Amino acid sequence: MKLVAKIASDMAKPNGQLEVPAGGGAAFLAPLPVSRLWGVGPKSARALATMGLETCGDVAQRDPDALARKLGPSGRSLWEQANAVDPRPVIPDREAKSIGAEETFDEDLHGAEALAPRIHAQALRVARRLRRAGLRARTVQLKLKRADFTLVTRRATFDPPTDDGQVLYRQAAALLANEPARPTRLTGVSAQNLIAAEAPQLGLFAPPPTAAQALNRALDAITDRFGAGTVTTADVADDRE
Repeated sequence: MKLVAKIASDMAKPNGQLEVPAGGGAAFLAPLPVSRLWGVGPKSARALATMGLETCGDVAQRDPDALARKLGPSGRSLWEQANAVDPRPVIPDREAKSIGAEETFDEDLHGAEALAPRIHAQALRVARRLRRAGLRARTVQLKLKRADFTLVTRRATFDPPTDDGQVLYRQAAALLANEPARPTRLTGVSAQNLIAAEAPQLGLFAPPPTAAQALNRALDAITDRFGAGTVTTADVADDRE
């Protein structure tokens, strides 16, 4: 189910990997607050709480027809989500058009100082995925979902294309700096306009890797051996504590 996969990824900071057993989606969702369900904001969550529906498990245990009579079509949708029922097909895309990472926060965050470490971590994750896929990005996109569910996307273009997380982060941070400080519930960074990375040159006259390339290769090797987040920047490490 797409909802279970999204929540599991959000909860498994910093590497976005958390396994939910097959058929275990409803049990995984049961203890989580009802605000984790799609379409449930703070106002809706308060209204549901007055009905005794505070967790996904509370919703899953109710009669779906009764919920539909009380809440309209959204009532059955909430019941299906809480029971990990999602009939929508997953349509694969043969060619990746973008590579991204995003996170929904348990509580709204305020200001660039609070958002920057999250965006930094996302940029680093995206860059690792680019390098693993042998791709570079010409464009970075910053995504912000505000507390009122307003969605903001901002883009910037690179020349030359990059697979460096620090380059992605600096540009995403510059985009963030131009946005007003408002309560934010989600941030995301994605690499777009992807191209194949140039094959490394061979022979005696091949240029040595830049300092950034050498550092990224070393970090990738550490990550591959010991797992994501073993070595990271100070602001991202502090944010995880």
